[in-house]
Amino acid sequence: MRFILLYIFLIITTNFCLAQERVWLDNGNPVTAKITRVVDNRLEWVASDGIPRIYHRKRFLVAFNAQGNFIVITDLENNPKKAQEQMEELYALPPRQVEFDLILKTVPLTVIPGVISYESDEVLNYQTPGGDPASINKEQVGAVIYRDGKHEILRDVIDVAPLLALAHDNIRQAEAEYKIKESEPEPKPKVEELMAKTEPKEKEVATPPGPAHPFLSAEEYKEYSEKGIARVHQFANYLQVIADKSQSLSDRNQAVNQAAQLFEPSATVSVSGSRGVSRYPVREYLNRVKLLPYSRINVTWTEVRYIEELKQEADGNYYGTITGQQVFEGYGRDGKSIAYGDVTKKNIKVKLESYEKVIDGRATTNWGVLLGNIGLEAERD
Repeated sequence: MRFILLYIFLIITTNFCLAQERVWLDNGNPVTAKITRVVDNRLEWVASDGIPRIYHRKRFLVAFNAQGNFIVITDLENNPKKAQEQMEELYALPPRQVEFDLILKTVPLTVIPGVISYESDEVLNYQTPGGDPASINKEQVGAVIYRDGKHEILRDVIDVAPLLALAHDNIRQAEAEYKIKESEPEPKPKVEELMAKTEPKEKEVATPPGPAHPFLSAEEYKEYSEKGIARVHQFANYLQVIADKSQSLSDRNQAVNQAAQLFEPSATVSVSGSRGVSRYPVREYLNRVKLLPYSRINVTWTEVRYIEELKQEADGNYYGTITGQQVFEGYGRDGKSIAYGDVTKKNIKVKLESYEKVIDGRATTNWGVLLGNIGLEAERD
């Protein structure tokens, strides 16, 4: 037991933050990561967990820097030294400083500049450089590079990557044409204008839930939100113990029991495979992990955050949804070489359930943090 807890603690303390570079892999998943080294026909990349990984070059499709500049991996030179220079040049590029978002229309292949004013699942509304309103159906759009450096790929990245390569020069030309011009500094406000400022409005205070159910204070809300995130990392670390064949069977079975206790009894885990998506009860999933044909696995979660904040429902419990990128690596018999690696975007349900605890004859309210269903990003509950 002590060994397992120490093992988990050591893994948690190795995580660190990375700038928001992004790499798109051949499975269609984006991962917040940076390509750091070119090694023959392989590329080394580092995600926000700080662990260097090396995959074959063909696993990578597109790499973006934090400013929205990109390179399509097929455009990398075959010579490793020259390819390394290309990657270093990408990450050294300064901010783009453009006035407009750039919309990549697929047919005919066109780079459309504009300020996007509205987005839905079906349409993009934008204002042209001439100030006219315009709209485009998202089915016609392959990618969007926003003026703040963010980007979005709207179709299968395997299809979009070649289009980005073909349009690369046109994108650079548009960025040069619509670069932000230096403006005159704004005049300082007059004293009279400063004095005329209105008093700030009082902040609205949210009405707490009715007295029928206990509720979290602001401090408790923050504390338990962080505990939800910690549960996700704790689960990932149990998986590593469960699949590690150098551990005793007793320790691995104990890790299965401890991991299962993190979840609601009815929770399931979704897994994608060649036959589509399958859902397994948590304990069955954990036992499947124990039987994986790898000497050990490395599972880390990066970019972990709430996409649905904790909210109290009618039953008095709080519910939310956490999202993150799961990096999975299975090692061969030598325990050093990666036999299989993948990155998937997953969502996890979180539940806070209140219970009373009596201490010295006095009842106090506490909250238990439980994980719920783990689904793939494309799934809808």
